[in-house]
Parts: sequence; structure tokens; C-alpha cells
Amino acid sequence: MICHRCGREVDTTIDGLCPECYLEEHPMIEVPEGLEVRVCAQCLARHTGLRWEDPPEGVGSIEELLVEYVLRELEENLRTLPDVYVRIKPLEVKGEPGGPGARVLVELLAEGEWEVGGEVLTRKYHLKVPVVFALCDRCMKFRSGYYEAILQVRSLRGKLTEREREEVENFVTEAAASLLERDPMAYISDVEYPEEGIDFYIGSLNAARKLARRLVDAYGGTVGESHKLVGFDRERSKRKYKAAISVRIPHFRKGDILLVDGQPYLVTGLGERCSLRHLISREVVKRKWEELKGVEVLKPEPAVVIEDTPPRVVLERTGETVECYESDVDLHVGQRVYVILLKGVAVVVPEEYL
Repeated sequence: MICHRCGREVDTTIDGLCPECYLEEHPMIEVPEGLEVRVCAQCLARHTGLRWEDPPEGVGSIEELLVEYVLRELEENLRTLPDVYVRIKPLEVKGEPGGPGARVLVELLAEGEWEVGGEVLTRKYHLKVPVVFALCDRCMKFRSGYYEAILQVRSLRGKLTEREREEVENFVTEAAASLLERDPMAYISDVEYPEEGIDFYIGSLNAARKLARRLVDAYGGTVGESHKLVGFDRERSKRKYKAAISVRIPHFRKGDILLVDGQPYLVTGLGERCSLRHLISREVVKRKWEELKGVEVLKPEPAVVIEDTPPRVVLERTGETVECYESDVDLHVGQRVYVILLKGVAVVVPEEYL
């Protein structure tokens, strides 16, 4: 058979050309014109054409990450002749990664093998793929201060104390960071400190609702939600709203002792209602949070048992001798206990409640 291009006589032709001439007109490996990799300059996510994909775990330097992205892009878009075996070796990353608009060039060596008529042909190609830095949708919204909901945390009794404010801020910050692993819009775009509490501006309404639920699960309290019309989305033909989620937490915690209706109760559970156990009768009751706004938190004080029948103790703070309510707590003379004073009579707090 004669090659129509070079005139040589060969054993095998493809479309009238010998394998060598055919490869000159039809490369084994070809990078599509305009192929580039788009990477977010802030979070290093890669744009896949339909969405932004978070960076994989376990990649070391940013240069290694860019090479990984280019290899993925080539795997998805590289053009090859049928039955060509391809090996790609990264060579160099030229340029400095930077902010939006920055560009770097990833150079690679591609080697192809093609078996034709019992003969294996090899070709090497020097590939150059540009990486363009931009901002993903999430980071663009974050930079612009975009938010869908305000999470407002207050106290049931009025203002949060400075200690409560700091504790809540740490809790919400850590909880939002854990949500970010699955919800890229669960970021906190801003935090404000009004006199009565603390406000978190959250990227997504769904994340704000989850954070509110976590707060109530941890601290108890109530959750309310309201919406305000802020505009109209012409592309989706939908009204745009901002949500305000109000969380009101109690001034006490699980394990505290409260004076409720003149009786001492231990806080045993936090949820939609507060679970309480009576210190003397051990009866368990549940109360609405609104009913506990102004309750007093009682602080047990140390005392020493001087009589076990009937039980009497001496308060370490004042040296005063007081009688104790009868209970199922085992007492013996000389034992150090903690008590709550109730109308001049001591209630011994069981050791497991301290």
C-alpha cells in the first residue's frame, strides 16, 4: 500500500496515509482550544462547569493542588485517538497564585502509545494549561456581606451577661464551622453586639435554623422566627426575604438548683420544656420556659452534720445551727454536706447533684 502523502510503500494505511503521516495530521493527544482551570482565589474550590467543587483533602501545597486540578481537567477533556494509551507527567507551575484575576501556567509532558498494524508508535507532547483565579459564588457572597438570616440570641430575663455573651459566641462560631463541612453557606458574615445580646449574620436560612436548634439543645430556651420583605428576584420571579431567628436562653444551666414557687428544684433536662426534680420529694415536673424567667438560682453552701436524728447541721459560713428537712439522704455525724436554706430550714443536696 502506498501513502498518498509521503509516497512510501507501507503495510498499513489509515485513510490512505501511513501511520507517521496520519499522526502528523491527527495528533494522538490534543488539548481543546481555550481549555483552562478556574479556581477560587479564597477557598481554592474548582469550577467544574456546573458548580464549584471544594478542594480534596490530603493535598499539600497550593502548587500540588493546582496540578491535581489540571490533571482532573485533562482526564475529563483531553482529546485522544481511539485506543491510545496516555501517560502524563507534571513538569512545572509557572507564576504566582494570587487574588481574583491572577493566572498561572501548569506545564506537563504527555506521552502517548498507539499500536497500528503490529507496530507501537509513541509521541510526546508538551502541554500548557492555564489556571485562572476568580471568586466562587459562596466567597463572593461572603465578601459582599451577603446573609439570609440574623440569629439573635437574648436572655429570657433580659440581657445576656458578658460571660454568657462570650460563651454563646464561642458556641455558635464552633457550631457554624462544623456546619460548613456540608453547607458552604453556613458562614458568619458579621457579628453585632447590641446591649441586650448578640446578633449573628448567617449566610443561609437553613444554617441559621440549625444553629438555633443547637443552641436550644445545649442551653434550653425558646426559638421564634420572622421574615421581612427586602426586594424581588426578577430572574426567579420570587420575592426576597430576610429572616430573623430569635433565641432566648435561660440564665441557668443543667445541674443548677432553682427556687420555683418557693420550692427547691434541680434542673435535670433542657428541651422544649425545662425538666425539674424536687430536691425533697424527688418528684419530676416540666415547666414552660416563660414560667422560669425570673426564678432565683440557689447556691448550695457547706455545712457539717452534728445530729442525724433528727438531722441538724452547722453552717460553715456563719456557725449557725439549723434543722434539716427529712429526706432519703444518708447522714452521719461529722459528715460534710452541702445545703440550701429554705425559710431557715436546710435542704441537704444529694452528692450526685453537686
